[in-house]
Amino acid sequence: MALISVDYFSSSLMRTTTLEVILPVDDQGDAYATDSVMRHATGDLNEELKAWKSRPYPARKAPFKTLYLLHGISGNHADWLSETRIRHWAESHGIAVVMPSGYNAFYLDQPEVHNYYGRFVGQELIEVTRRMFPLSDRREDTFIGGISMGAYGALRNGLKYCETFGSIVALSSAMIIDSFDQIISSDGLFFLSRDFLEHTFGNLNEVRGSDKDPARLAADLVYCDRPRPRIFMTCGSQDPLAEPNRVLAQRMRDTGLNVTYHELTGGHDWDFWNTALPTALDWLL
Repeated sequence: MALISVDYFSSSLMRTTTLEVILPVDDQGDAYATDSVMRHATGDLNEELKAWKSRPYPARKAPFKTLYLLHGISGNHADWLSETRIRHWAESHGIAVVMPSGYNAFYLDQPEVHNYYGRFVGQELIEVTRRMFPLSDRREDTFIGGISMGAYGALRNGLKYCETFGSIVALSSAMIIDSFDQIISSDGLFFLSRDFLEHTFGNLNEVRGSDKDPARLAADLVYCDRPRPRIFMTCGSQDPLAEPNRVLAQRMRDTGLNVTYHELTGGHDWDFWNTALPTALDWLL
């Protein structure tokens, strides 16, 4: 399992951004077998390696199925590596995982400051990483997922760019667009302030029914007969966001999308996401 850190200049963000990439390019079993042949060769080493169908380096594998995995509020590209066993899970499932930084932008475009986070994760990141690494370019092999803010970003951009993504995984999606008036606080967390929400979403009265509303996007792609991603949603039963997630899952089902919704014991935290993510990967593959 190779872990690669990439810094590159993004046209969507107009600055250098960082992402982590997990590639299942190597295999310990192959490495041990190759080493054994090389250490115990009694004749022509190349002939013995051919006989073992092995090489001194990992054999090139088919282009990898790829999960673009988005972090939550106040996080960055390294969260998945420090808080979960994503390397182990990616290796056991044989998939590549790309983990970008989305800062606190809910993976939405902010044209006035040239922060096109939606375009970044929905278009640019896929094209750039496919050129850099041996990733499959098939829609059915390309997935997007995330937690909390990242789960909202996965739903929004997975539906908006449905020609690119075959499946969406949303863990504890931060579905707050139906309840701005109830959650706004002047003395609480920064991301619940009116200033932050208006900077991120624009006019709060116009978000529902816009292209920032996953339910509207789901209805549009069905109406326009565009590709329909499969969707996996899960939420902790003690999570304050459980009810908005239940409502969204049902609204998208009502449009005709294939939505799997699981609710497990837990809250809005890494304990829950460490339980839910392996289940989501099993469903994905």
